[in-house]
Amino acid sequence: MSKFYIQDTTVGKYVTFNTVPEVVRYLEGMIPRAFNMSKESYIQNLLDLGYGYDDRGGVMLTRVMSEQFNIGVVKDNNYVRTDIHTAAAFQKEEFASGAVNRFEDRGR
Repeated sequence: MSKFYIQDTTVGKYVTFNTVPEVVRYLEGMIPRAFNMSKESYIQNLLDLGYGYDDRGGVMLTRVMSEQFNIGVVKDNNYVRTDIHTAAAFQKEEFASGAVNRFEDRGR
């Protein structure tokens, strides 16, 4: 399973997480540092701009924050910017995330 990351420029470091909900909680805490307003005010501003309501999983918040901050997965010790909600969905068992790639060594 991949780890997720945020490049938090408000404190000048990369922060890694094991789950998407951990990322969402961290993003909620970043809002006051990054935008000098409460989470509630920030979300209200997004609603006023037409972004729509956020769901329990924080999809809208994460996608909007990814416009300002580098957010993604850690793969092979590299930071790969991506939509973490989509990446997490494809790590599920039904997508054979733990399957062995029979063709990986092909051509060597």
